[in-house]
Amino acid sequence: MKVATLISTLMALPFAGFADDAAKAHLMEVGKTAYATCAACHGPDGKGLAVGASKMAPSFEGSKIVVGDPALLALVILKGIQKEGTTYMGMMMPLGAALDDEKLAGVMTYLRQSYGNTAAVVTAEDAKKYREQWKDIAAPVSYTHLRAHETEAEL
Repeated sequence: MKVATLISTLMALPFAGFADDAAKAHLMEVGKTAYATCAACHGPDGKGLAVGASKMAPSFEGSKIVVGDPALLALVILKGIQKEGTTYMGMMMPLGAALDDEKLAGVMTYLRQSYGNTAAVVTAEDAKKYREQWKDIAAPVSYTHLRAHETEAEL
């Protein structure tokens, strides 16, 4: 019986990779579609839409928030970011109500795997966990709040 179990396990291994690839491809497609909302400020190229000499929003390429702790990226997407200073013209609107867990995971995965980024995939289960983690935050967060969490994550 043990040999049969081992053989069936070994035979299934190559297919596990295909299942992961299919799941990632699905999340990327969901994320790419959901990104259309983000492109209004971040631009279709993810570099931040230029408004004269300023930008509406930051670039996603190499962004610490995008490629770092996925919980922080979820926080930004779910709750938004307050307008602070003049670095960016806009503020990040909260999108938590507009995205179910699959769409949240999709857009997070799309951002973490696009624009030169190669961070890990985020699953719908992860997204659900992040939504629960941040449920008590009712308003957009500040960059100061995000930097404090970044520092905690680096320790």
